[in-house]
Formats: sequence, structure tokens, C-alpha cells
Amino acid sequence: MNHKVSAIYKESVLLLTPIYGEREAESILNLLFEDHLGITRIHRLTNPEKELSESNVEKLQTAMPQLLKNVPVQHIIGFAYFMDRKYLVNKHTLIPRPETEELAGLILDENDHEKALDMLDIGTGTGCIAISLALGFSQAKVTGWDISERAVEIARQNSQALGTSVIFEVQDVLREVPSKKYDLIVSNPPYIPETDRADMHENVVGFEPEGALFVPNDDPLIFYRRIANLGSTHLNPGGKLYFEIHEDFGQAMKEMLQEKGYQQVGVFQDLNGKDRMVRALLI
Repeated sequence: MNHKVSAIYKESVLLLTPIYGEREAESILNLLFEDHLGITRIHRLTNPEKELSESNVEKLQTAMPQLLKNVPVQHIIGFAYFMDRKYLVNKHTLIPRPETEELAGLILDENDHEKALDMLDIGTGTGCIAISLALGFSQAKVTGWDISERAVEIARQNSQALGTSVIFEVQDVLREVPSKKYDLIVSNPPYIPETDRADMHENVVGFEPEGALFVPNDDPLIFYRRIANLGSTHLNPGGKLYFEIHEDFGQAMKEMLQEKGYQQVGVFQDLNGKDRMVRALLI
């Protein structure tokens, strides 16, 4: 077997392309090579004839069969990047996505970094939104809720590793009510209708928690409506709601929030031009 960096990379791309497509295969392998084997893209391109070490050959021989069985590369290396920071991930948490980075970026752009804002992140998962807000708003007090105890454990580990003091709690938003009011509530809740399941890649539906992905076909806004109701009683005057949403429900979200009395309801598109974020203000 050829163990030269350039050759083995190309061979690996060819193996994964039928499953993921060429572009995604390259993205997966770039992450695997850089963060699992310690070989950066620049190093690979400038040293194509360099031989892989025996330890890296073993790592690659272990990783490739997993990738061929649709195991997410983030589960193999044990972490994912979010806003250029590393977050531990496992089968109990969603893998952070670029669209969620855009949601966190919107909040960071629209709010006063000098205020001591009280923030709540509902469905926190890895804690990536809550921790990013705690790092971006130095005076803020941030709390993260998740129904999964194991997700909360991971979020706490991420918070400690990244030097924040986010409070993470095991809470079911469909049953629990906050004990105080907040200036900002954000959520990236389950929002994928069950009918979309068949069109999703196996490395998502087979390895990420179903409870963090899917909602009933007949009530896709179940979490948004509940959180909007909580916001009406547990947001301070001038408080804001922020959501990540399914691309098909931008108008429905806007109408629902306006019906509940929210003002300045905005629907924002992601980098792919799809409705993805919503902001609403409680006057």
C-alpha cells in the first residue's frame, strides 16, 4: 500500500466519494488529516511525497472503515469546531453546524457587549451557543438548558475547557418554567419534520440524537410556540428571542410570533440563501 501523503489522501477521497460526494469527502478528510493525523492541508500540498508515520497509518486504517459506515468524522476525532473553537461531541449531542454559527453571530452583532445581559440557551447540546455568548459578552450571565443529562455533561466539560462559567441545567422546556426573567432567550430546538427523515444522510440520522432533530409532522413549531409563550412571561421588557429554524417555516414563524405580540420580528437567511434565523422583540 502506498503510504505517501498525497497518494493516500487521493485514494481516500476516491473511497469516500460514492458515499458523501467528492466535495464532502475532501472536507471530511481535511479534518481527519489535520486534527487526527496532525497533517495540515498546507503541509500535505507542499510535502506530497512524505511518508505517513506508522502510527498515522494505523489511525487511518482504523478511521476509514468507520467513515465508510457513515460514522461522522467528528465522532472519530472526538470534537467539532464552532466559531473556531473546539467542542467535545459524542452520540448524545448534535454536531454543531455552520448555520448555528450564523445564529450566534447574529446575536453577537445585534446586542450591547457592555451590558450585563441575562441569557438563556434552550436545547444547548454541546453548549456551543451558550459558551460563544459567554465569551462574546463578558458581562453576561448565561444559562443553558437541555433535556439530556449526557449532553449537559458534555456542555459542562466544554465550558470548563473554554474558560467560561455558563450554568448548565437538565430541564425539559415542554414541562419546565424558568425561575426568573431573562434579557435574551435563544434556541436551536428540534425542527426537522419526520417526513424529511428519508432525505437525510445516514451519518446524521444514524449517529446523532433523534430527540434533538425531529418534530411531529402535524406540529413542527411545537418547541417555538412553547418558547414564545415562555418568553412572553419570562423576558424582561425589551427582551429578545432568537431561533434557528427550518428553511420552510420562516413565514409561519413570523406570523406566530406577531400573533403572540412580539415586535420587530425578523427572518434572516443563511449563507445558502435559506430562511434560517428569527429574531423577535418583546416590548
